[in-house]
Amino acid sequence: MHQDKAVLAEPTMLLVHSPLLTAATWDALRPHLEAAGWRVAVPDLRPLVDAPSFHAAVCAAAAASVTPGAPTVVVGHSRAGAYLPGIADAVGGDRLDVVFLDARLPHPGTSWVGSLPPERVAWLREMAVSGRLPTWDTWFPANSLDELLPDPGQRQVLHGLPELPWQVVSEVLPAPGGAWNSARHVYLQLSAAYQSTAEQAKERGYRVRRMDADHLAMVTQPATVTDLLLSALRK
Repeated sequence: MHQDKAVLAEPTMLLVHSPLLTAATWDALRPHLEAAGWRVAVPDLRPLVDAPSFHAAVCAAAAASVTPGAPTVVVGHSRAGAYLPGIADAVGGDRLDVVFLDARLPHPGTSWVGSLPPERVAWLREMAVSGRLPTWDTWFPANSLDELLPDPGQRQVLHGLPELPWQVVSEVLPAPGGAWNSARHVYLQLSAAYQSTAEQAKERGYRVRRMDADHLAMVTQPATVTDLLLSALRK
């Protein structure tokens, strides 16, 4: 008697980095998850930023990283949060968890810049050069990221950051479908800056967990973030 492949397939933890960062965001966290028995998939979004639709390209890359029908946990950090509904629908399956890790909440029907206050949009427009935003590490006062990542080795995650085309931040995201609606939604707050977002997630019915850390805690405190993530996923 043959068992269904989806039953035999390893549960997958699909880690989606912010479009402003790189897949190296997950390098410190990955071995902790693998030690806990997870198959870990980490698609690199950087080659996709010039696709006609970044959203569609991200969803396709995510779906290609998992086994159809296998239990899957989709984890998105920061600005990846907006893409999680589409990714959930692309991955599909009836055993699906979606985790927002210090992430923005979805804004279907509008764009990244459309979800921002006008003054923030004007600030981004002023920064853009030849239709592209400068790399994320230049958005802050000097030395502020050194404080966030005090270990020089940790600052390796800031190498190779993309310059996002304006079309990425102005792309209107579609409404999600069935898989997103039936998935379990979890919000993990890492930093004080995302407190109000976590509160909004709670109001939407998400399971919310918090730790007093920083926005890149998966880099600076990967063992603690692993514990938070796995505990939040327990039934």
